[in-house]
Amino acid sequence: MGIAEVLTIVFVVLKLTNVIAWSWWLVLLPAIIAFSIYALILVMKLVMVMIAVVAVKKRKEL
Repeated sequence: MGIAEVLTIVFVVLKLTNVIAWSWWLVLLPAIIAFSIYALILVMKLVMVMIAVVAVKKRKEL
C-alpha cells in the first residue's frame, strides 16, 4: 500500500467517525490523485508502445 491508499483509509475512517467534517470528494482526493497518476502513466506507456510498433513497421518496409 502506498501513501495515497493509507491516507484515503485514514480519511474515510475519520469521516465515518465524525472526527472531520470534510466533503467526500476531499476525503477521497488522495485516491483520485493516485488513480489519475496511474492512468496517465498507463496512457504514456501505451503511446510509447504504439510509437515503437510504427517504427518497427517502417524499418521493415525499407
